[in-house]
Amino acid sequence: MKTERKEILKRTLLIFPVLIAVIGVGAMVRSRKGPEKLPLKETARQVRVITTRATDVVPRAIGYGYVEPGQVWQVVPEVSGKIIEVSPNFKKGSFVKKGDVLVRIDPNTYRLTVRQTEASVGNIQARLTELNRKEKNYQSSLEIEEKLLDLKKKELKRNQRALRSHSISDSTYDQAQMNYQTQLTRAQDIENALRLIPTTRKALEADLEQYRAKLEEARLDLRRTEIIVPFDCRITETSAEIGQYAPAGQSVATADGTATAEINTRIPMGKMAPLLRAVGGKPIRAGSEQTDQLRMDKIKQLFGLKVRVRLKAGSLEADWNADFARGDATIDAQTRTLGMIVVVENPYDQIIVGVRPPLVRNMFCEVEISGRPISQKVVIPRSAFHDGYVYVADSAHRLKRKPVTTDFAQTDFYVVREGLAPDEQLVVSDLIPAIEGMLLAPIEDKALSDRLMAQADGRSDIR
Repeated sequence: MKTERKEILKRTLLIFPVLIAVIGVGAMVRSRKGPEKLPLKETARQVRVITTRATDVVPRAIGYGYVEPGQVWQVVPEVSGKIIEVSPNFKKGSFVKKGDVLVRIDPNTYRLTVRQTEASVGNIQARLTELNRKEKNYQSSLEIEEKLLDLKKKELKRNQRALRSHSISDSTYDQAQMNYQTQLTRAQDIENALRLIPTTRKALEADLEQYRAKLEEARLDLRRTEIIVPFDCRITETSAEIGQYAPAGQSVATADGTATAEINTRIPMGKMAPLLRAVGGKPIRAGSEQTDQLRMDKIKQLFGLKVRVRLKAGSLEADWNADFARGDATIDAQTRTLGMIVVVENPYDQIIVGVRPPLVRNMFCEVEISGRPISQKVVIPRSAFHDGYVYVADSAHRLKRKPVTTDFAQTDFYVVREGLAPDEQLVVSDLIPAIEGMLLAPIEDKALSDRLMAQADGRSDIR
C-alpha cells in the first residue's frame, strides 16, 4: 500500500506544474492586446540636387598630338671635300646660334679654282684691251692709207693724160696703175680688219661673262666650304667627324629650330563646331562679304581662338600659351577628325627647371582650344542627362521627368538648348528606380555646382 501511495504522489507532483503552466498561458492569451494600427506615412528619398544657373559658356575642344619643331635643318654640304674643322657644339643635344660656323670643308681645291678662273678673266680682259688698242691703230693707219690712196689716184690720172699725149711710155703708166691698186688693197685690208673687230669684241665679251660667272660660282663654292647655321637651333643628330670625306648632297647632321614648337592635334569636327559657329552672333555663309575673312591668318582673330598646351608626365604637369597657326587641308578618313596646328613661341625661353621643361620633338601633349563665350546658357552635368530627359525636384519635392534638348557637349557637361530654365532643382543622384512623383529629400551639392560653373565659364580645366 505504501508503495502505491508513493507512486500516486509522484504522478501528482509531475502533473501539477504542467497544469499551472497551462493555466498561466491561457491567462496570458486572454489578456493579450491586438496589433496596433498606425497611419500610413510616405518615406522621402534623399537625393543630391543643384540649382540650375545660366552662365556665359566658353566652348572648348580638347585634342592630343606630338610636338614637332617649327623649323628643321638638314645639314647637307653643297660641295664635296674633307672635313677639316667642326664647331665645339657639333654634338647631339648642343645648341648653336645663327651665323656660327658649324662645319668647315677643306677649301684649298676651291681656292685654286678661284685663282684659275680669275686668271682666265684677266686674260680675256687683256685681250679686250689689246683689241681696243688695235682698233685705234687700224683707224689711224686707215687714215694714212686713205691719204696715200688719194695721192696714188691723182698720180694715175696724170699718167693717163700723159699717156694720151704720148708723153710717157706704156710701162710707166702700167707701173702707176699697179701702185694705185696696191695702195687700194692695203686700205681695204685695214677696213676689213676694222669690220671684224666688233665681232671679235663680242666673242671676247661673251667669254668674259662666262668666266666671270665661273668665277662667281667658284667663289660661291669656296664660301660653301663653311657651313653656316641659318637660325638658332639644337643639334639632334650628327654623322660626320673631322677627317671624314663629305660628299655634296649627303646629310652630315640634323638640327631642330628653337624659335617655335608645333603640335598637330586631331579634333573631332563636332567639337570644333561650337568654336567656329558665328562671328558677332551672325553665321558666315558662303558667298557673303565676310568670306575673305576665312583666310588662315585671320581665323584666330575672327573667332577669338585661344590655345593652351599641357604636358602630363607622371607627377610633372606643365602648360604653355600657344597660337593657332593653321588648319589641316583634309579630314582624316578613319577618325573623321580635323587637324589643327598650334604653335608655341620661344619654348626654350620659358623653361623653369623642375617645373616646365622645353618642348622637344615627339613630346605627347594635350591641346585645348577655346572660342568666344556663348552668352547665358544653362549647363548640366553629363551624369544628370538620361537619353533626352533630366529629373528635377518640383516645388513640392516630387520627382519630375523633363525632356531636354542639348546644344553641344563638353567633356563633363552638356549645354542646354531648351527644356530647362534657370533656378530649377536638377537631380544629380543616380536614382534606381526613378519613379515620377516620388517624394524627395533634396540636398544641395554646392561643390558640384561651383565646379560645373567654373568649367563652363573657362575658369577651370575640362576633362
